[in-house]
Amino acid sequence: MLAAEVAKRYAHGLFLLAQEKNAIDQVSEEMKDIDTLLERDRSLLNFLAAPQVRDQDKISVMRSVFSGKVSKIVEEFLMLVVTKHRDQHIHDIAEEFEEIVLDHKGFVKTQVITAVEITEDEKNRLKDKLEKKSNKKVLIKTRVDEAIIGGVIVVLGDKIIDKSIRYQLQLLNAQLRALKVH
Repeated sequence: MLAAEVAKRYAHGLFLLAQEKNAIDQVSEEMKDIDTLLERDRSLLNFLAAPQVRDQDKISVMRSVFSGKVSKIVEEFLMLVVTKHRDQHIHDIAEEFEEIVLDHKGFVKTQVITAVEITEDEKNRLKDKLEKKSNKKVLIKTRVDEAIIGGVIVVLGDKIIDKSIRYQLQLLNAQLRALKVH
């Protein structure tokens, strides 16, 4: 199974359980905290990845680390992830879970890439347009990439809107190469 597919499947299952238990916000915060912890200190992930360590020892360590510090939902979810040997996907699962929660609350993460820094006014106008287009509240993160030459690339959830000059030049180049001159 591909990492993205694993993350989607496990995150969706966790979301359904959290929703059933009315614990979406709590589980969301706990998953963010766990992800941050594991990103800062990779020793637990390295331990879990060690093939010479028995599964029951991995579960025992996970229980000692997280028991009483996270909800039962998250604790049992982590045990399932370890038991199914999906521990290397915890980061991807946490990110996918956050996306599902945001979508559930009517938000969509959006990345806006421009060749030069955009003003706050331009950002707000773009945000308004994107909110109308997506019917969701947009959370914008901007990034400057001079390689796009000009224009804008918008990553709106799982959609990419590429209005960069670089992309337009690539299209033009492909069209010119496809021309047959007699």
